[in-house]
This record gives sequence, C-alpha cells and structure tokens, in this order.
Amino acid sequence: MMTIIEEYESILSKASIAGPATDEMIAAAEQQLAISFPAPYRKFLKKYGAALGVGFEIAGLYESSGDGSPMWEHVVKKSEQFRRFTKEYLPATLVPISDDGCEVVFYINAEPLPENTACSILAYGPGIDGEVVASSFEEFVVKLANGTIEV
Repeated sequence: MMTIIEEYESILSKASIAGPATDEMIAAAEQQLAISFPAPYRKFLKKYGAALGVGFEIAGLYESSGDGSPMWEHVVKKSEQFRRFTKEYLPATLVPISDDGCEVVFYINAEPLPENTACSILAYGPGIDGEVVASSFEEFVVKLANGTIEV
C-alpha cells in the first residue's frame, strides 16, 4: 500500500504540469499576496508549478505565454479575484487553490506555522463555512484526484 506522499507523487506524475516555478516567481507571488506559502505548497510550486489532472486542478505559478487562455489557474490571479468578492468574509491568509467545479472553493491556509507543520485545506461554499477537508496539502491532492473529498 502506498503512503500519502507516494500516492501524491504518482498522481502528479500523470498530470499536466506548468512548472517548475522559480524562487523569484514564488517570492513575487508571496509579496503580491502579502503572505508566505506553506512549505508543502511551496514545494509543489517549485516542482510542478501548477497541475491539471483528470477531474482536478491545482492553481499555481507559471510563465504566461500570452497565447489565448492558459491551461492552468494562476494562484495570484485567482486569489486577487476571490479577495475582491470575499474580503469582508474571509481572511487574506486563505489562498484559493482549487474548486469542485461548482460552487465550493478549496483554500490553503497560509497562516504562519512552525516549520514542518502540516497546513490545512478548508472548503467554503453554499452551506460550507470553512470545513477542514484535509489536514495536509498532499492529503488534499490525493483526495481531490480520487474524488473522495467530503463536504
């Protein structure tokens, strides 16, 4: 039986990826959003940039070619868009990284945490007000790809 990390790596190895994102891209995004990405998401950005798999998408960072619509969601653009609509309701430390394709949005909690502390993923949508759907980024990716997130 695979560990969560092995399953996470296996899932992302089969996805279309945009990355890797450079340290400069990550630093610029953090500065623009006035947050620090949690270590697991930062590792994802550095290795994959962003990901699009069968039935799931993880927003991230990538170089834009300017040719039409991008294949991936850009986490800064997505965050800025969501902040305009949710600024009175959600803290700025929540960064939207995915959704269920309908009305539920999944946010990574970018609150400063001690080193090697897992970051939670929260769901917001109609009737869902910050429900924790995964206790780590890797668990979230596995659940999202397998369609096992319960909200």
